[in-house]
Amino acid sequence: MGRVPGKIWFFLIIFLQATAGIAGGIGAAGYYYENRIIPGVEVDHISLDGLTYEEAREKLMEKLVLPSSITLAWEDRTFSIPLHSGVSAFQLEEAIESVLGISEIYEAGHYYFNTVRWLPISASLSVPLSVSDTYLLGELEKIKSEIDREPKDARMVIKKGIPFVLGEEQGYLLDLDQNKKIVEEHLQSGNFVDIPLRVQEKAPGITEADLPDFGCLIVSYATSLNDSSDDRKHNIMLATEAINGRILQPGEVFSFNEEIGSVTAEQGYREVLVIQNRKFVPGIGGGICQVATTLYQVALRGEMEIVQRSRHSRPVSYVPLGQDATVAHDIIDFKFSNARNYPVIIAGQVDDSLTLFLYGAEKTPGRTVDIVSEDIEVLTPRLLEQPDPSLPKGVRRQVQAGEEGYRVNVYRLVNEEGKKITKELISTDTYMPINEVVKVGTREIAKKKK
Repeated sequence: MGRVPGKIWFFLIIFLQATAGIAGGIGAAGYYYENRIIPGVEVDHISLDGLTYEEAREKLMEKLVLPSSITLAWEDRTFSIPLHSGVSAFQLEEAIESVLGISEIYEAGHYYFNTVRWLPISASLSVPLSVSDTYLLGELEKIKSEIDREPKDARMVIKKGIPFVLGEEQGYLLDLDQNKKIVEEHLQSGNFVDIPLRVQEKAPGITEADLPDFGCLIVSYATSLNDSSDDRKHNIMLATEAINGRILQPGEVFSFNEEIGSVTAEQGYREVLVIQNRKFVPGIGGGICQVATTLYQVALRGEMEIVQRSRHSRPVSYVPLGQDATVAHDIIDFKFSNARNYPVIIAGQVDDSLTLFLYGAEKTPGRTVDIVSEDIEVLTPRLLEQPDPSLPKGVRRQVQAGEEGYRVNVYRLVNEEGKKITKELISTDTYMPINEVVKVGTREIAKKKK
């Protein structure tokens, strides 16, 4: 056998010495880190390299700073829960146990090599935080009061006689027990910022897509309020608000009395002159008949079907003869039905006049509707003389002025592109005249003696 070259012996000796040195270093390091925390382990960015577990506990107690608050997040909102030592504390024992667990995971060889950083471990742990159950629930209840909201259905509102859609609003519900568990899980993992809340959504029953289309003005009609007192205008405004925004489905019947409800002082109505037995007398709710009459005009022009309508006992000044409608709660009603194949909505506005509108999905281009009063017959009042023995013979005293009466036909004329399509008789009304009443004296006048 030949001799080993000198150079090979040299390198072999160097290798053996180096190996022995490394082994010795590993052994020395392993001996040093026995029962100590190995390098690369941090708790809340606090290095515990080489510390005994008791030393690590003391260092954490010294270095750790309790957070002043924790923050919860939902959508783009954040909620802060303040903390103090009376309601929260670090769970140091659990953190130390986690450090111990890391050491147990790695085999002895890996452990020794880690000590000299050949196979380094990098572990950054967090200290769990505990918060009082009662306190946490109380703070979550405050947040719940800010988040919880019942859903709102989409709805129509009327502004200055124009319908607008208010879109639906989503409802929300925060479950206390569920979110308490979520918060505690994050605190256990050392996460104190932007803890995500879980909020249940509650859908509205009616969405904007469910609402009918009221984009087309079918008809409007206005009656003057120039001669109305403030109390009469007040009553008209109350009655208009009661029907404002009322939606009628196809075929649905509208009842004026049902919509208005009780016309009483308790409901805010005031005393104003009303027509009763062909005379003007004080009465609660004076003026609401003008609302019924204006709505009657809208219904006629909107080609609704008139179900029930009664005239006043005397003509009114704010519409042409025969085109009025009177109401009296529980006695006389005004009703009509939606004769169109789509929903319509009633809107109203009160200022110097009362204007009512009817909106729907469409209107036939070039189609117009006119209401005309024709074939007017004047009814002459009679003169009624009543003997009155309290008056001297030959003396006449008028106790009731006579007023003419009328008989009138009302027609609905439908035109398309300027050509008359139909002429429909709507009503024939008779307004009886008011007879003149004169008391005639019958008492004989004694002759003076000469």
